[in-house]
Amino acid sequence: RAAVKEFQMQLIATVGEAVEKLQSKFTLKYESSSAAKLSRLRGIPPTAGKILWAKQMERQVQTLMQRMGDVLGPNWGQHLEGRQLRKAGDELLSKLDARAFFRSWVMDWEKELTSSATTRLHSYPILIQPEGRNGILVAKVNFDEKNELLFREIRHLRWLGFEKDIPRTLSLVSEETMGRYPHAIAIKTALRSYGSVRALITPELEPLVMPQLLAIRECVSEAFDAKLDTSTAVTKKRRVRWDSKEMTEWVTKLADLVSKFEERVEQLLRACDKVEIALDLLERVDYDAARFQGVLKSIQKSIDEMSLSGYADLASWVAVVDDRMGVVLSRRLDTALQSWCKKFKISEEESKEGEVDAPGETIEADTAAGARPDAPKVNIAPIGVEILLRNQEISAVPSVPLVRGMFLEKLHEYMGVVCDLPRPRSGRFEVFDSRTGKASSDGPDEMEETFSYLIHRASANNVSSAYETVEKHMGNLTSFVNQWLAYQTLWDTRVSDVASSAGDDIDQWRSLLLEATGARSALDSSATAAQFGPVSVKYNKVQSQIN
Repeated sequence: RAAVKEFQMQLIATVGEAVEKLQSKFTLKYESSSAAKLSRLRGIPPTAGKILWAKQMERQVQTLMQRMGDVLGPNWGQHLEGRQLRKAGDELLSKLDARAFFRSWVMDWEKELTSSATTRLHSYPILIQPEGRNGILVAKVNFDEKNELLFREIRHLRWLGFEKDIPRTLSLVSEETMGRYPHAIAIKTALRSYGSVRALITPELEPLVMPQLLAIRECVSEAFDAKLDTSTAVTKKRRVRWDSKEMTEWVTKLADLVSKFEERVEQLLRACDKVEIALDLLERVDYDAARFQGVLKSIQKSIDEMSLSGYADLASWVAVVDDRMGVVLSRRLDTALQSWCKKFKISEEESKEGEVDAPGETIEADTAAGARPDAPKVNIAPIGVEILLRNQEISAVPSVPLVRGMFLEKLHEYMGVVCDLPRPRSGRFEVFDSRTGKASSDGPDEMEETFSYLIHRASANNVSSAYETVEKHMGNLTSFVNQWLAYQTLWDTRVSDVASSAGDDIDQWRSLLLEATGARSALDSSATAAQFGPVSVKYNKVQSQIN
């Protein structure tokens, strides 16, 4: 008996410690327990989770009481040692009774359903409500998330044995919610996706995806009691409600339209990014026709891909891109003309010194010093001119007027690096484009396929300065060539004719000799060529012949 008595005391102490631990858990509340966090991770709603937690604690207390009864007998609570423990266990079980909490939860939900009575508006799956400070109308799914919580609560409460205690009204609302839930989630996802993608569409890009936008608006307008201005159906338009047979078909259609819209916008934004990169590159590439054409080909390729994809009103967006390209290229043309003027202004100062010893190289290094870092290099092939004495006649080959035409052609080619670039086109793959038939009747601006109009946008001062540099160099060239042509008279003159003309007049002879000495200075010079901008004049042969 002493051994049994000792074992009983140990059991009572062990059970007492377990009950105290349960009491400490109970005082911490369910909301702050680890069981609440685990329930949220497993998708257990709060009311069912709390009842489940209470039932687990109740089962543990009953197990402890059962152990006490198995060892001490059915009347163990009447013993002196077990009386206090029995009282603590009964008090804890009374606190863990979930029936009162369940009835309170039912009453709260019945009040909620009574206050939010079903109206005619609730039969439509979409609501149009103002949102934000500006009151912008936004389409939202007509599905109360509280009903979703009710559905989950009732499902778990049935598993916990409260099926018979759940009122019929709550069960009906739960069943209705369960039927609407998949469609509501699909609609909510589609509308959220549409809203996020729609925010990416700027006013410039909106016409390109307008057919998709109208299709989505038309589909959405079928699910609420209103009519859009863009709707084509007036009286025969179908109306979709939660209990409609077409509900599944309509939800599938809406999700499909939004998915296609997302793909369309994604492709459009990728093309826009490529065009932005190309426009940025257009600002920075070298002033070279091949480089410019490479950039323009990438832009045209993106436009062709969009054209093949069937984007609506592509011409309006291409016109915007064309204007932006025109602004960029106009700046490049102005900078290029400034570089042309700066380059040949320096060459002109050098040409005033008269003659150079080593002409004929490509005119490139003249502006290396003092040129702007971003200014394009002016690479002009030299124009060769040679002064010859053939058949007793001094002449310049090629002639000065021909050289002037060649110089102006070099300037036009330099400006043509920009002005001859092809403009982007949207209808290259449109066989039956209605605008092609109007091409013959449209003005020249409509038929223009290059950026030649940019010469009119360039600064008038830059354009006139470029032509002035050409004319100044040609004026200096003409004077220099005329000096050499003046030796034709000296070449044709005979000494006897000069002697007979001067006679015995000493002053006339003196003046004639001084003029001959001054004129011979050009023949005695060591230089054999002169430079006038890109024009290189060689006179070594005629110089040796006259000498």
